[in-house]
Amino acid sequence: ATRSNSFDQLVLIIERGNRSLNSDRLALFENPEGEQEFTEWNDEERIQALYTLVRKSSSLSVATRTRLITALCKAVNILCSILASSASTQTTSNSSYIQTQNSGRNIIDNHNLSEKGQPETSLTIVSQTFRDALACHIYMLYTLMFFLESEAKVGKSLGLSTGLSNNKSSSNKNRKENAKKDRERKAEAEKVLASRQACANAMFTAAHAMGVYKSKLWKRGVPDENVIGLPCRIAYQMLENSSGIVARKASSADLALKIIAITVQTSDCLMSTIVSALLDLMHSYEHIAALVAELCAIPPFEDILVVDRCNLAMGKISDSNKLAKELLREIGRLDTSNCTSDTGGKASGLKHVAPFISHLAEKNPHFTFQHIHLVLTHLESDPYMFRSAIVTAIGHVLVRNIISGNENPAENEDFDEDKIQEELKKKNMNFTLTKEKLFDILIKRAHDASSYTRVAVMKSWANLIETDSLPLQRLLPLTELSIDRLKDKTVMVRRSAMQILSLLLEKNPFTHTLSPEPYIEKINELRVFILSNLPENIKLAMDSALDELECMDENTDAKEREKIENAAIETAYSEYESSSPDSKDEDLEEEDSMIYMKIKALKFLSSALAFINLFESATTAFDSMLLSSNSSDVTEALRFFVRARHFQLPCAVTGIKQALALMWSNETNIKDEVLNAFVEVFISTPGSERKKLLPSKVIADNLLFLVGNATVSEVASIEEAMCQLVNNEVIPTDVFLLLWSIVAKTPGDARAAALLTISMGATADPSIVDSSSRLRHLLDAGLGDHTEENRDWKSAKASAIALQKMKINKLDPGSAKFIVLELLTERLCAVAQGDWCDDIHVTDTQRWFGAAEQAIDAIFVICPQPEKICRHIIHNIEGSTFGFSDGTPKSSCHSLRLSRFFFVVSHIALKLLVYAEALTSSVRHANAAKALFKQEQADKAKRSSSNRSSDNDFVSDDDIETELGVTQAEEAEVESKASDIAETEIIGRGVISLFAPLLIRIVANKDGNFSSPTLMQTSMLALCKFMSISSSFCEKHLPLLFTALGRAPSEDVTLRANTVIALGDLAFRFPNEVEPYTPRLYGCLRDKSTRVRRHTLMVLTHLILNDMVKVKGQVCEIALCLQDEEIRIRDMARLLFNELSKRSNNPIYNLLPDIVSRLSHMAMEKDQFRAIMAFLLAFIKKDRQSELLVEKLCHRFPKCTSISQKADIAFCLAQIKVNEKCIKTLNDLLKFYKDALFDEDVLKNFLSIVTKAKKNLKPESKETLDDWEVRLKEYSMAGLENEQANSKAQHARKKAERRKGQKSNARKILISSQSELYESESEIEDNLSGDDETSVISDDQYGIDKENDLTEKLIGKDKESIRKRNGRRSCKNI
Repeated sequence: ATRSNSFDQLVLIIERGNRSLNSDRLALFENPEGEQEFTEWNDEERIQALYTLVRKSSSLSVATRTRLITALCKAVNILCSILASSASTQTTSNSSYIQTQNSGRNIIDNHNLSEKGQPETSLTIVSQTFRDALACHIYMLYTLMFFLESEAKVGKSLGLSTGLSNNKSSSNKNRKENAKKDRERKAEAEKVLASRQACANAMFTAAHAMGVYKSKLWKRGVPDENVIGLPCRIAYQMLENSSGIVARKASSADLALKIIAITVQTSDCLMSTIVSALLDLMHSYEHIAALVAELCAIPPFEDILVVDRCNLAMGKISDSNKLAKELLREIGRLDTSNCTSDTGGKASGLKHVAPFISHLAEKNPHFTFQHIHLVLTHLESDPYMFRSAIVTAIGHVLVRNIISGNENPAENEDFDEDKIQEELKKKNMNFTLTKEKLFDILIKRAHDASSYTRVAVMKSWANLIETDSLPLQRLLPLTELSIDRLKDKTVMVRRSAMQILSLLLEKNPFTHTLSPEPYIEKINELRVFILSNLPENIKLAMDSALDELECMDENTDAKEREKIENAAIETAYSEYESSSPDSKDEDLEEEDSMIYMKIKALKFLSSALAFINLFESATTAFDSMLLSSNSSDVTEALRFFVRARHFQLPCAVTGIKQALALMWSNETNIKDEVLNAFVEVFISTPGSERKKLLPSKVIADNLLFLVGNATVSEVASIEEAMCQLVNNEVIPTDVFLLLWSIVAKTPGDARAAALLTISMGATADPSIVDSSSRLRHLLDAGLGDHTEENRDWKSAKASAIALQKMKINKLDPGSAKFIVLELLTERLCAVAQGDWCDDIHVTDTQRWFGAAEQAIDAIFVICPQPEKICRHIIHNIEGSTFGFSDGTPKSSCHSLRLSRFFFVVSHIALKLLVYAEALTSSVRHANAAKALFKQEQADKAKRSSSNRSSDNDFVSDDDIETELGVTQAEEAEVESKASDIAETEIIGRGVISLFAPLLIRIVANKDGNFSSPTLMQTSMLALCKFMSISSSFCEKHLPLLFTALGRAPSEDVTLRANTVIALGDLAFRFPNEVEPYTPRLYGCLRDKSTRVRRHTLMVLTHLILNDMVKVKGQVCEIALCLQDEEIRIRDMARLLFNELSKRSNNPIYNLLPDIVSRLSHMAMEKDQFRAIMAFLLAFIKKDRQSELLVEKLCHRFPKCTSISQKADIAFCLAQIKVNEKCIKTLNDLLKFYKDALFDEDVLKNFLSIVTKAKKNLKPESKETLDDWEVRLKEYSMAGLENEQANSKAQHARKKAERRKGQKSNARKILISSQSELYESESEIEDNLSGDDETSVISDDQYGIDKENDLTEKLIGKDKESIRKRNGRRSCKNI
């Protein structure tokens, strides 16, 4: 308490001094006689008290510290007001030097200026005493604020979150005490916050006064840097504590920015110091960059403009953007080399500095546009943060229409108007060039190495589009770029690119309709008009070029003619453009002006058509977005298709059809997004967000358009969507009424589409079809006379599908509905029997197949006894096919009739199996319900047995068990009967079994009598259906099926594809019977047909993932599909391996050694092998699996037969994620692969393992890694030397063998030549007696010359010695 009282006494001393200062003001510091007068203000005791209180401020109570702060701030404010009042007095006396013009600019009266441009009267400087007092109090305020900000930084001053009571079990008294303490702490915190704000205001006042009136404080206006820099020093600390909205308000960050701003604007001497300090702050704190950008955007203070009007008029006032310029220059000089993850602090600092560029561009785009060249060097630097910030800044700069230069030289009368216009034109040209270069940077940086930079670029483009700042000439390049970025590997880039495409559609400069047909028609019309009205000289040149082209090539391509015509149009346009660049339309004649406008319209329409074609050509990119595993890609693609449909782009409907396949997705949000897209495109009004529906007629037309050309898979997806919409009552009932009217009135494809759409709705609501009146519509329209006469199989098929949606209950035989169903059954039988088919055209039968299948399915739905109807159908179609109906069988049968017969018989057999299983299931459920009922009755009886006196009503437990045993026996009997029906009844003893031998004979086709492709396809499919019914029949005829598959013609792709799908069904139903033939099924993956390979892979994927086929060594064939030419096959193979990797045992690990072995022995390219193995090895993620796999691969090196195989194994090792044990294993097993290290590829792969291991290896394993690396290099060098020595030895050996062969050949030739020579000598001796001397000499000489020639040709080195020897022999002979 005594100490507190002493502190209060010291505060009183300071407050008394403030009162003295406020009353006497400047008189306290003016002593003309030079004698110091000590008062309450400048007394030594007061100064000592102030120093003591400031130094001990941290230990003061809140109330005492608040009084101290108030007194100190008041003293600073009074001193600043004294300085301002003294300066304003002299400023008023010198006001004659300044006058105000009408333009608002302040200029100095030239009569009152000296030759140096300064006023004749100078300002009086305050006394040294005043300067010392002001500096002392500012320093004290700085010290006090330093303590306050330091406490705030460590979280000690507010204390709002400390000491708060959270104990719910405490007593009410404790809770009240804790609440009271919390209120007290909160009040103290508010006082401290008010004190900090008061200090900040006082410091800003001091900085403002020192900056504005520095000429009054110091001689020649040169400030004392130690004093004038104090406000900036505390402002830096205030900015450090301003991270967040609350902290920014608490630390008075806005005042801190103003303190620095006014110091910069008034004190150029501190510029370098402030720039360095701000850069250091930005390096250290993440939030500082935005604050510094705000600082650079603060305009000059009005006080400075008023006081320094002379300097303003002379252009000497400092530029308000000088600080920003210096900061940009220093940022551009930053060293970003070696800025990697290893230099964490440096990289983090640069990360904090980079946003300043983008924030500055947002605050002051014009200035950034002028000086952005200072930081463009960082576009090639390593840290992506700078590149991202620069492209974001470029986007902010280009968003606004920046005017080149703010000066208006016309205000000066001395300027020449022509020079002004020329200067403005030059500036505008430079401005345009700079803008184009910035746009080029955005285009280039869209392919940046960093995904963050690419995202920043795409956001900048999106911002340009949203603000209508995109030039028209950049529309097509940006569209093309965005479509290309849909293939980016990063999700954020793809999403941004799709958003840009949506924005381009909404902001397109063309019309609200982007259907290409109107544009094409208008373009053709304009081309005809323009080409017929071209200027004469251009028209003559075009005609001569066309004639020359026709003379050179009679079969002139239309594209070549179009090129010449386009060149002529461009030439005319250029002439019109150059005729009068400033006023084209006024100077041109009326006819030329019209042609000029037509050409401009043609160019505009051509751009629109090119814009549309870019979207139409991007189908592959849109499909990849829809099929992406990322939900955001799918969502953005769907939203794009919705917008595209609103603009009538043709790709929208195609995309929505493909997107409907996502209705089967497991993710609920994707299904909901697909439904929303479906509703917004086809049902609701565009832009109404499903709140307002389209008219029923429009909805019906949209659904018909969607269903009309849909494939089978698309129809299934549309049906799923329609079911959910009907269940949710989104589709109005009037739509289905309109569809029924279309069924009744409109024949052909429209009727079929309407019936199919109705059947989709009936899947969710059977009442749409299930009524006698609507069934009559189906009978008269769908299966009526028009369908029979025109063989409208589409309508018949759609009608049968609609009938399958009914829920048939037991009907009254006399009811109208029962009668209509009987009539419908008769018509369905006629369709199934093929009575209306044409035997001449194969296409008619092919269209009939689908209708017959659905007709048979409908019969099993609407008929109470379908087996009898089917027997009737088989009897009738047998008679029409084989001629048994009239008692005289035919000697031959038409192939199409036979095809229809086998199709109907096999499908009926399959449906009988399904029907039998359904009946079995019904019996099983009935028995289960019966047993449950009996069990419930028994339980009730048992509970009530204690209340009954009679024993007759009591049911014993033995009776219950007996009853349950009977039930189980009944169930077993039902199962046995169902199995017997499938195995022996349907195709064993029934009517259908009679045709099995004929079917087998046709499929075998031993004599080659059956050549019809349709017959062979139908018979193979019928055999597969028969085999799917009975396991014994399947096992017996599987060899025949695979034999027929192997003998199938190469051109009959449909036969092989259908058989592969049927084999999948057989394997699913009878896996044990099909299992021995699995390798032959894998062999279909090598079929030449893409369709067969795709179906085979689809079947195998289905079987493997459902554990119906064991994953064995044949999976290598599936691995080869990873490099198939067809992208769908590659994607399906990837899907299979991805699903396998998700299993707990990860079968890929067990398969990898066998895959490596098989692939390495195949004749395949190195790149393909490595791409496959890189994909598969990425699934090995467990450390134990990696260790074992490394060991297995190392043991495989000695088994390799070539260095290329060893290089492939080394590549596989390089793809595995290694750990310490893996490194140890590789080091221990070095003996297995050391002889292969001489190969560059092998060594490269092992060194890559070393590089990866160094990043993640523990320090204790570093020695092993270094030892292994040294050994690798040593064995590599030794192996390379040995390999070079071996190659040299082999080369020398071959050379020696070659020389040895040459010598042996020469020796043989020499011996043979000598023997010939001896024979010639003997002949000469025999002939010497009968001839004269001259003739002997000439003949003998001729023989010797001939021998010499032969010897020289055969023996190179010994020809000289042989010549001498032969010469001696010739002399001897002579």
